[in-house]
Amino acid sequence: MSIPRGGASLGRGPAGPSGKPRLSAKKPSAPARKPSLAVKRTPAPKAAARPMARPAGAHPSAAHPRQGAKPRKPIASQHPNRRSAARKPASGSPKLELKNPFVGIGAKKPSSKPAAGGAQGSAPGFLNRGGAPISSGAAAREQHQKEGRIKLVGGVAVLICVLGLAALVAFFALRDSALFSADNVIIEPSTHVSDADISNLLTVPDGTTLLNVDLANLESQIKRDPWVESLELTREFPHTLRLTIKEQELEAFVVMSSGSLGWYLGSGGSWIEPAKIAVADGQSINDAALQKARSEGVLLITGVPATVDPQAGCAATDDVLAAVDDFRNGFSSDFSSMIVSYDASSADAISCILENGVQISLGSAANISAKEQVAQALLDKYPGQITYINVRNPSSASVRRVGSEDVTQGSGADGQAAGAGGQSSASSADSYSSEG
Repeated sequence: MSIPRGGASLGRGPAGPSGKPRLSAKKPSAPARKPSLAVKRTPAPKAAARPMARPAGAHPSAAHPRQGAKPRKPIASQHPNRRSAARKPASGSPKLELKNPFVGIGAKKPSSKPAAGGAQGSAPGFLNRGGAPISSGAAAREQHQKEGRIKLVGGVAVLICVLGLAALVAFFALRDSALFSADNVIIEPSTHVSDADISNLLTVPDGTTLLNVDLANLESQIKRDPWVESLELTREFPHTLRLTIKEQELEAFVVMSSGSLGWYLGSGGSWIEPAKIAVADGQSINDAALQKARSEGVLLITGVPATVDPQAGCAATDDVLAAVDDFRNGFSSDFSSMIVSYDASSADAISCILENGVQISLGSAANISAKEQVAQALLDKYPGQITYINVRNPSSASVRRVGSEDVTQGSGADGQAAGAGGQSSASSADSYSSEG
């Protein structure tokens, strides 16, 4: 027997018409197919028919075709991804209560009363795991934004601290480096400080850089010149230091009672340097000193006792000069502007001279405002007629007036008013009471 190609097997089939068994070729089985992947789609559930409302008092079986059959409860439609809403139980049926799944051990039962300060029914009474009520959507967004702002501010603060620390480290790393060495030091001379003075006074230490320069040390060196008040520093990277001298402003020109020598007094209250007074023919020392003081634009102080010993660069701490300062600070600016000189022979016997030549005896530096008021009242009462006012005791002041109306201004230094013929006019002394 030959085996047909293709690997077909022979077997006995049902009997043929001749009664012999029929030979049939068995077809080879087809190779197994790989299972195909198919997405099984679940048909969406059909919405349940809405139960029809029945009239009150009707029998339940009247709504159904079958007589006597119990009514079926409608099945709520459910979406696969949503929970069905809880329906209100019918009257007479047991009421189902939902338990809070988040309430654990130690959590309080949510109260049915509204929270203090909030509206009723504004938020559900569920609690989170910490026991705090769950906030509404707006409150949650506001809290989230607040936390974001706090994080942003904290991040900026940390960044600033990091940058500041990095700058500090870089400063100390480059402080003594030759990268910014002070190879070029420029000091510009001032009016009273020359190049030779600077060369004799100032020395820049070796190893000085633009970052480690000791300004206090340089200032102490250059301030040995009494004209120097301070030293200003300018760094011009990478290798230039520029030093600018600030001179003291002149405050007063002080003339001693013995001799023709005066001293400049600085605005810092220290002696600067002496200056000789050039006296012209027919001119007094005080008049020449006043002329020099006005040329410098400063106040004149005369009659200073010989006990005052000025030293260049030293502070002026004498009692007579302190009394003059008290009067200058106590007077109003308008009254002070009329004073051209002070006489400071004693701390208890201070006097001043005005622009118009009137001399005012002030006494000690007490009741300064009252003395100014009395002196100003007398000047207003007798304009152009007064040569001398005594306000040592402002309650009983006295005044000396000229006998002629033809009066010219005095020198402002000697306190004498000259008449038309160049001689002092006749005068009369009057008493004045501040109370009257």
